[in-house]
Amino acid sequence: MRSLFEVQVHEEEASYFVLGDAAVTPKSAGCMPELQVVKLATSDDASILHIPQCTRIERCGGCCSHHLLSCQPTDSQPVSFSVMKTQYVGGKKLKFVGKEIVVLEKHTKCKCDCKVKAEDCNRFQQYKKSECRCSCINTDEEKKCYSKNQTKLWDPELCSCICREVKQCSTGTEFDPIECRCTSKPNRNRYSEAQPLYDYEK
Repeated sequence: MRSLFEVQVHEEEASYFVLGDAAVTPKSAGCMPELQVVKLATSDDASILHIPQCTRIERCGGCCSHHLLSCQPTDSQPVSFSVMKTQYVGGKKLKFVGKEIVVLEKHTKCKCDCKVKAEDCNRFQQYKKSECRCSCINTDEEKKCYSKNQTKLWDPELCSCICREVKQCSTGTEFDPIECRCTSKPNRNRYSEAQPLYDYEK
C-alpha cells in the first residue's frame, strides 16, 4: 500500500473548474507557522480582567495531502508575555492588581504527520506508520467474532467483539455484554433478611 507521505500535490498539475467570472483559482494553504489567536490568561473570578486577553503568535496551520494527516510542530520556542491583571471595583472602574508572566509556545517549524500516533494503540494493536493507523493483532479473536455474527460484530477501533445491540433492561435485570442480553441481577441483599450466622445472646 502506498504511504500517505508519498502523496504530493502540485498546484501546477491540479485542474480547476472555473464556473463564471466570480470563480478564482485557490492557492494551497501549506503547512507552516502562521499567526493564530491564543488566549493569554483566564481567571475563575469574574471580577478579574487580564489585559490583553489574547494575542497572536506563530502556530502550525495549513492543510495536508490526506485527512489522516495534520500540520504539527517539529520545533518550538517559549515566548514570555507580560500581562496586566486588573480587578473590577464597580462604577466601570478597574483597579490595577499586578502583572503576570504568561509563557506561550511559538512554533518555528512544522510538518504534516499522522493524527493517530503509536501511543494511541491499545495492547491488541500494532502501529502502522505508513497508514497512520492502529491495526489489530488478535486476528483469532476476530475470526471467532464473525462466527457469532447474529449477536456480535467486530470493532476494529477497540479490537474487540462487541454486541450489535445494547438493550435497555427492565427493573431487576442488567445487560450482559458477554451474552448480549438482559439477565437477572445478582441478589446482593440476599443475606440482609437471613437469620444471623451467630447468636450473640447468652
